Amino acid sequence: MPPRLSGFKLRLLLIGLTCLAVVVANGSKAEPPAVFDLKCGDTVEIAASPASGFDFPYYLFVPDAIDKNEEACLLVEPNNTGTTSDDFEVHRQKALSLANDYPRLLATELHVPLLVPVFPRPQTGWQTYTHSLDRDTVEINDGPLKRLDLQLAAMIDHATGRLRANGFKIKDQVLMDGFSASAKFCIRFAFLHPERVKALAAGGVNALPTLPLVSRNGQVVPFPIGVADIERFTGRTYDAKAHQAVAQYIYMGYLDRNDTLPSRDAWSEGEANIIKAAIAERMMPDRWAIVQSIYRDTLPRAQCVTYNGVGHAIKPEMLRDIERFFTANSGNDFVAIDPHDYPFVEYAELRQMHITAVYTGQDKRLPEFLANKVREGTFLFVVQEWIPGLDHTQLTDFVANAGFNFRLVAAGHPEIALTRENWCGNTSSGDGKFQAHYMEFEKDQLEKMSYEVPYTLVADNLNDQYVWVVADGVTLTKPIPADKTVQTELDHTGVSNMK
Repeated sequence: MPPRLSGFKLRLLLIGLTCLAVVVANGSKAEPPAVFDLKCGDTVEIAASPASGFDFPYYLFVPDAIDKNEEACLLVEPNNTGTTSDDFEVHRQKALSLANDYPRLLATELHVPLLVPVFPRPQTGWQTYTHSLDRDTVEINDGPLKRLDLQLAAMIDHATGRLRANGFKIKDQVLMDGFSASAKFCIRFAFLHPERVKALAAGGVNALPTLPLVSRNGQVVPFPIGVADIERFTGRTYDAKAHQAVAQYIYMGYLDRNDTLPSRDAWSEGEANIIKAAIAERMMPDRWAIVQSIYRDTLPRAQCVTYNGVGHAIKPEMLRDIERFFTANSGNDFVAIDPHDYPFVEYAELRQMHITAVYTGQDKRLPEFLANKVREGTFLFVVQEWIPGLDHTQLTDFVANAGFNFRLVAAGHPEIALTRENWCGNTSSGDGKFQAHYMEFEKDQLEKMSYEVPYTLVADNLNDQYVWVVADGVTLTKPIPADKTVQTELDHTGVSNMK
């Protein structure tokens, strides 16, 4: 690896530690956009401008080292909140955090400006996965969420106009980068608007990038599975020539098992059935192998890469590869790169999971990275097992295989049954030192429990291939809330609670 990588990692660290300035500029209703006070090194928020074609703001960052005498592509990184919310501020803050994270570093290394849109992903109508530009999203033709791909195109035009008005030489075509949901956004945008994209990098694509095919295995594959009806959204049949001109870097981690196929926000039931019949149900290695073969045969400027020892994550060396790919493909010729080679780690499954303790959010034994971050009423089932080289999805996979069925038992008190409905995710340090499952009670379950009574945790295993084991002495106690604690102390001292 070139020595420059050490500086690359250092700047990544500094971005996480530095408080970055944010300047707000109003979206201009006049065209061409007026010159505004653009300070290189700042992250600038550009307000929504419906008159310019976009109903949401975007962030713009210009590196200090950019040369106004050199032409540069605009780097576009679609935002990906990772969850739904009807609170727009949640998405705005997440997009700002993204704009100040690794995309900023990538833009700095490439000496290009960066654009990050602030598209919402509402909880209301959660099936519409806006951040992946799914079928439901591109079918929206009115209201603020109408055709987000066209809104992004308008943001690109707006930002390009503003940058040019400030003396920067910006090319017409953009670079696009994304991971997971935003990777899908990049790929789908390039299918819809290939003439706008010079090159793209898309990682963690769930082995489901859009296929440049009308049908496969006797199945018609509609957009965004394939391109059978793409003219519905573009007004023309699939433009193979324009799309094949886009340089693409599509990558997956060999250990990645983050599959969106079962998720009904990512794919409808009908779409999922088409994918199973046209490609394959199992993501790794089956579907990914098929997709790579299709891309090799149909897209001469696409490079598909599988990273050993990597799950659903981006590592510094991978960012360096993306930078090298964009740099190598800045001209007219396609250039494949030699990607970083991580040590091979065989994929394995957890077959047994030992619960060693139950913590509340106030437990002093919680690791520092969870301090004050566990909401009241949530319990953590601390577990022992961790497979090195795999990410947190190993915990999720175990629950999918083993189920989540427990009983809370205390003499003289009714039993409390815990099911998958009580499981609400997991957390880990990522290195095997700490990992746990989140558990929350339903209202009726809490009402059955007595305060300060230690309930023994008992596992009811339904699958002898995947087994929960509870260590001796592990109990769960319903803590007294702060307001009830105060009243209890007053009662013990004989002081009445007068109102």
